[in-house]
Amino acid sequence: MILTDHELNQLCQGNPPLVEPFDPSLINPASVDIRIGTSGLIEQEDGDPIPIDFSPYDANSPYMVEPQMWLLVASLEIFHIPEFTAGEVRLKSSRAREGFDLSLALWLDPGWQGSHLTMALRNATRFRRLGIYPGLKIAQVILHRLSNRPHRSYAETGRYNFDRQVQGSKG
Repeated sequence: MILTDHELNQLCQGNPPLVEPFDPSLINPASVDIRIGTSGLIEQEDGDPIPIDFSPYDANSPYMVEPQMWLLVASLEIFHIPEFTAGEVRLKSSRAREGFDLSLALWLDPGWQGSHLTMALRNATRFRRLGIYPGLKIAQVILHRLSNRPHRSYAETGRYNFDRQVQGSKG
């Protein structure tokens, strides 16, 4: 079962909150919007990604993502996924219509907590540069209520809890 706006709103006002900072305008009928944060990693030819700080960029002067460019971006929000839910992350349709592609590797296990989401983002266009900046709504989290609590949650088994900036693979 997918959680609805009033359930999401209630979780966002809980302790710990589902998302922080909480902005009620990010709640949709069955999802919570995610915005781009300030940290990123950009793919390089030699294979070693370089960190980037998106802080200097805004809607009037965005960071330009070149055609076919791949990068990791952190969400502005920090998430605390309750142990009775699991979450999936989906690209906002407006961003898909502009030419962005978001990796499907975004599943939030029960107990995933205290971290910014790291999202793999790509400009799927062949010719157009696309702009990003902190605060840009990029994706949305959909929470599913579980039939039972897991025996061991991600709070016990996870490697990406409490990450405060974008993270590459930990293996």
